[in-house]
Amino acid sequence: MKTEGPLVFSIKKPNKHLHSREHVLADDLSQSLLEPKKFAAYLGIAKLYHESDLRGLVRRVLEKRDLPTETRGKYFFACLKGLNKKSSVKFRQKSKR
Repeated sequence: MKTEGPLVFSIKKPNKHLHSREHVLADDLSQSLLEPKKFAAYLGIAKLYHESDLRGLVRRVLEKRDLPTETRGKYFFACLKGLNKKSSVKFRQKSKR
Protein backbone atom coordinates (compact mmCIF):
# COMPACT_ATOMS: atom_id res chain seq x y z
CA MET A 1 0.00 0.00 0.00
CA LYS A 2 1.46 3.30 -1.12
CA THR A 3 0.66 6.64 0.51
CA GLU A 4 0.99 9.98 -1.23
CA GLY A 5 2.42 11.93 1.65
CA PRO A 6 2.19 12.36 5.39
CA LEU A 7 -1.23 12.67 6.96
CA VAL A 8 -1.80 16.00 8.61
CA PHE A 9 -4.47 16.35 11.26
CA SER A 10 -5.79 19.71 12.24
CA ILE A 11 -6.94 20.09 15.81
CA LYS A 12 -9.09 23.13 16.38
CA LYS A 13 -8.17 24.93 19.57
CA PRO A 14 -11.18 25.60 21.77
CA ASN A 15 -12.00 29.22 22.44
CA LYS A 16 -11.23 29.86 26.11
CA HIS A 17 -13.75 32.70 26.26
CA LEU A 18 -16.61 30.27 25.66
CA HIS A 19 -16.69 28.68 29.08
CA SER A 20 -20.37 27.80 29.48
CA ARG A 21 -23.16 26.29 27.45
CA GLU A 22 -24.83 29.70 27.06
CA HIS A 23 -21.61 31.23 25.73
CA VAL A 24 -21.26 28.53 23.08
CA LEU A 25 -24.91 28.96 22.08
CA ALA A 26 -24.55 32.74 21.87
CA ASP A 27 -21.43 32.37 19.73
CA ASP A 28 -23.21 29.93 17.40
CA LEU A 29 -26.21 32.27 17.06
CA SER A 30 -24.17 35.40 16.42
CA GLN A 31 -21.91 33.67 13.89
CA SER A 32 -24.76 32.02 11.99
CA LEU A 33 -26.69 35.30 11.71
CA LEU A 34 -23.47 37.13 10.70
CA GLU A 35 -23.54 39.48 13.71
CA PRO A 36 -20.44 38.64 15.77
CA LYS A 37 -20.33 42.13 17.30
CA LYS A 38 -23.73 41.55 18.96
CA PHE A 39 -22.49 38.60 21.01
CA ALA A 40 -23.69 40.19 24.28
CA ALA A 41 -27.27 40.46 23.04
CA TYR A 42 -27.26 36.82 21.97
CA LEU A 43 -25.76 35.82 25.31
CA GLY A 44 -28.63 37.54 27.08
CA ILE A 45 -31.26 35.63 25.15
CA ALA A 46 -29.29 32.38 25.49
CA LYS A 47 -29.80 32.68 29.24
CA LEU A 48 -33.52 33.47 28.92
CA TYR A 49 -34.73 30.93 26.35
CA HIS A 50 -34.30 27.19 25.80
CA GLU A 51 -31.47 26.14 23.52
CA SER A 52 -33.62 23.94 21.29
CA ASP A 53 -36.10 26.76 20.71
CA LEU A 54 -33.36 29.22 19.76
CA ARG A 55 -31.62 26.80 17.41
CA GLY A 56 -34.94 26.00 15.73
CA LEU A 57 -35.72 29.68 15.32
CA VAL A 58 -32.31 30.36 13.76
CA ARG A 59 -32.87 27.47 11.37
CA ARG A 60 -36.20 28.96 10.29
CA VAL A 61 -34.68 32.42 9.84
CA LEU A 62 -31.81 31.04 7.73
CA GLU A 63 -34.23 29.06 5.54
CA LYS A 64 -36.06 32.25 4.49
CA ARG A 65 -34.63 33.01 1.06
CA ASP A 66 -36.46 36.32 0.58
CA LEU A 67 -35.01 37.80 3.79
CA PRO A 68 -31.95 40.04 3.23
CA THR A 69 -28.82 39.08 5.14
CA GLU A 70 -28.69 42.43 6.95
CA THR A 71 -32.15 42.03 8.48
CA ARG A 72 -31.90 38.44 9.70
CA GLY A 73 -30.88 39.51 13.20
CA LYS A 74 -33.77 41.95 13.49
CA TYR A 75 -36.20 39.30 12.28
CA PHE A 76 -34.76 36.80 14.77
CA PHE A 77 -35.23 39.17 17.72
CA ALA A 78 -38.75 40.03 16.57
CA CYS A 79 -39.68 36.33 16.47
CA LEU A 80 -38.48 35.84 20.06
CA LYS A 81 -41.76 37.29 21.34
CA GLY A 82 -43.52 34.06 20.39
CA LEU A 83 -41.20 31.83 22.45
CA ASN A 84 -41.68 30.80 26.08
CA LYS A 85 -38.95 31.82 28.50
CA LYS A 86 -37.21 29.44 30.88
CA SER A 87 -39.03 29.18 34.18
CA SER A 88 -35.84 28.80 36.19
CA VAL A 89 -34.45 32.23 35.29
CA LYS A 90 -34.60 34.72 38.12
CA PHE A 91 -33.75 38.37 37.80
CA ARG A 92 -31.86 40.33 40.40
CA GLN A 93 -33.58 43.39 41.70
CA LYS A 94 -31.48 46.50 41.85
CA SER A 95 -31.07 47.87 45.33
CA LYS A 96 -32.00 51.47 45.93
CA ARG A 97 -29.29 53.70 47.27
